[in-house]
Formats: sequence, structure tokens, C-alpha cells
Amino acid sequence: MKFGLLYLPTFDASVHRDSAGLYRQIFQQVELCESLGFDSVWAAEHHFTPYGGDIPNPSLLLAALAQRTHRIRLGTAGVALPLNRALNVAEQLAMVDALSGGRLDIGVVRAFLHFEYEALQIDMAESRERFNESIEILLGTFAHERFSYHGKYNHFDDVALRPRPLQRKPRIMIGTVLSPESARYAGLHGFDLMVIPYAVSLAGVKQTVKIYHEALLEAGHRIDNHHVHATFHMYVEPSETSAIATIREPILRYVQYFAEAVAGDHWSKDYAGYEGLVNKVLALKDFDVLYDRRTLFGHPERLHETMEMIIDAGITELSFITMMPGLPQTKILDSLRLFAADIMPRYR
Repeated sequence: MKFGLLYLPTFDASVHRDSAGLYRQIFQQVELCESLGFDSVWAAEHHFTPYGGDIPNPSLLLAALAQRTHRIRLGTAGVALPLNRALNVAEQLAMVDALSGGRLDIGVVRAFLHFEYEALQIDMAESRERFNESIEILLGTFAHERFSYHGKYNHFDDVALRPRPLQRKPRIMIGTVLSPESARYAGLHGFDLMVIPYAVSLAGVKQTVKIYHEALLEAGHRIDNHHVHATFHMYVEPSETSAIATIREPILRYVQYFAEAVAGDHWSKDYAGYEGLVNKVLALKDFDVLYDRRTLFGHPERLHETMEMIIDAGITELSFITMMPGLPQTKILDSLRLFAADIMPRYR
């Protein structure tokens, strides 16, 4: 099992003061986790909302982290490909790979918030085709000194990507919340998969992993050569009672930001399964639902119990959301130290 951090932060003025304060806290957490033996750090892309909107460009944050770390892998989780020009994304990611000495992993998503598409003047109904073209351009420009492409939305000839990445064949990870189509796409193309258990439950994730593994085998890929990456909100203390008392309000406030982001949203026919997302998010405003193995909250023994269920679901890699509204930095750092000391070694 590999372990990392994931940043899809909700800005909270009482803790962060301003965006610069939020970034300083991220840097401190990542530097600590590299020293504790964590494997990776991931940054998610969102726009125009407190729900992750302070990271509109994951590559910028990862470039900064590349200068503050030496070993830990740096990943996007993910770049919202349809919202960006594919060649610009390739340039930015190549720069992170060069700055980090080849430590880049590339997670990509279609994006599912309609207001982001509207503000950036992209038709959401085009998302799947734009996504597929962008993947091909990423792989082509990384692999070849010069590359040409002629698709529906991207047309160019003989482009020499600069800077040149150190990795010619980077790891690609496909993120999905509710789309079986995305899981199947990842498997058929031999990419890794990223899932979000807190939105769908571990039982739901297990079904998604089954679809993914079937697609891998169908396309002639080996299951043991590919990772299923899952993101969990994580907070641990020696006392279960104290841990719950500390985390209850921050996670419910986090869910409230998520609920506000999707409240007025709607999806095109290409987003099968997303029609019920609003109700699914509203159900998460019940702490007992979240606590029921959709999060890693509590004392070490409870986390060990949940870890066994995570392994049973087919998950091979974890990243943790640690920043939740109102949760002090000192509490986050103590939680990370306890996880590294009492939980992580058992699963190495």
C-alpha cells in the first residue's frame, strides 16, 4: 500500500486567513510527510468556489512543492482536461516533471461542475471528446520530440514540446466519482484508476473496481501492474471520543461546501449516474454516514479495521484529505505523525 496527501481544500478564513496562509500550511504538511515516509502528494483542480477553488492550476502548486521536496512523488488529481487547452497542459506538466527530477504522476478528470464549464465557456456536452483528445496529446507530446495531431477540437503539426519532460511515458490515472464509463475507459487503455469512497461508499467502490479490473483483463493488461487509488478524509487521535469531537464540525462544514458547489448543477447525457449526486452529497451531511467507513476518522484501531475493508475493496493506494474548515494546523500535523507511526508501517 502506498500513502499520500491530496489537496482539494476548502478555504477557511478563521484558519488560513488568506490564500497565502492556506498554501503555507500545505507546504508545512508536505514537508513533514516527506520526512515521515509518505509516498506522494496530489493536487486537484477546481475553479471559482471555496470547494477547492484555491488550486485552479495543480501544476503551479506542484512546481512550488518540487522545490521544497526531494523524494516524494508529485501528482495531479486531477487536471480537468476539457477545461484546458491540451498543449498548454502538456507544457505545464512537462515543466513540473523537469523541475522535480522526473517525480510527476498525472491524474486526469473530466470535471463535473457545470458552472466551471459555463464560466470558462466550454460546452459540457463536449467533455468526453475533449478529454479523450487531451489524453492522446499528453501521451504523444511526452513520448515524441515532435508531434502532430488532428482531432475535432485540437489541430496542430510538428509541435516540439518545451520543456522536455524527463519521463517519456508518465503514469496516467483516471479519476471518477460516479461514472462506470470512466472506470472502463481506464481499464481498456491500461491506465490507473482513482475513486472517491466518501461519495459512494466502499461497497460502491468495490463495484467500480470490478468494472475496472474486467476492462483491464479484456484489453490484455495485468491487474497487478495497475493501481486503484482512493482518497479519504483522514484524522486520527489516540482517543476515539476526542477524535470524533474534534473532526465532527470540520467534516460537516467541508461537506456543506461540496453541497453548495453541486446544489444548482446539472449534467449532460454523457454524465450517466451524476443525476443523483446532489442527493448523495446531502446524505453526507449526516456524520454517522461519513463515519461508517467512508472516512478514516477515530483512533488507530478503528483505522486498522477500515484499512482491512479498503484492501478488500481492491484499493492499492491511498491519499488523504487533511484540511477541513476549522481544523487547526497543529491538530493536522499531530494526526499525520500518529498515522505514520501507528498505522502506516503495518501496510508497507
